[in-house]
Amino acid sequence: METKNQLWKDSVLTLRDSGVKAKSHNLRITSHPGPFNVLTSPHPHVVDNCVKDLTIHGDVFDMMGLTRTPYNKINIHIGGAYGDKESAMARFCVNFERLPDSVKSRLTVENDDKASMYSVRDLYDGVYTRIGIPIVFDYHHHKFCTGDLSEQEALELAMSTWPDGITPATHYSESRRDEQEDPKIKPQAHSDYVYKKIETYGNVIDVMVEAKAKELAVQKYKELHLC
Repeated sequence: METKNQLWKDSVLTLRDSGVKAKSHNLRITSHPGPFNVLTSPHPHVVDNCVKDLTIHGDVFDMMGLTRTPYNKINIHIGGAYGDKESAMARFCVNFERLPDSVKSRLTVENDDKASMYSVRDLYDGVYTRIGIPIVFDYHHHKFCTGDLSEQEALELAMSTWPDGITPATHYSESRRDEQEDPKIKPQAHSDYVYKKIETYGNVIDVMVEAKAKELAVQKYKELHLC
């Protein structure tokens, strides 16, 4: 028991120190819980598990001393459509109320990469206007689920959902099929690196590079476009 208590104390201290270090270096800490977090699900046990998992993320962020705002976002896809987007989005909004404030205050949603799923327009009309949580614009996903909006229109609609004083967060990646020149790869698959200059359309945004090479992809992007 003593060992478990000590491990817990050590974990709390480590998280607190990590949060202090992030703030001192002006680092924006965010998380992207996995695809099994589905608040749209019609199955109660799936929603129960989602609430538990998201609560853990909120607790960890609290222990790190991170702000209870979407600056430190906990970002998810809203989940399946189950043949009826409107009903699914309504369930999401109802189930959102089950989340603790540590999660509600940080939760964001992002657009999907399939035409049958949720575009920025869908999320704006069906989620944001009901419960007011911000939308993270994903450039790559938008190519496959436009909601009849241009890239700039979708980006700026998503940006409009963010609170004043918090820089909107976006996701950027490119197609692995194009990078590898392999038609067998799904076009939605993320590339290792990003090569094109990211178009912000003159807006101030934070861009999270979702490329498989992670920090090496950011380094390469800087060499290509910022040096």
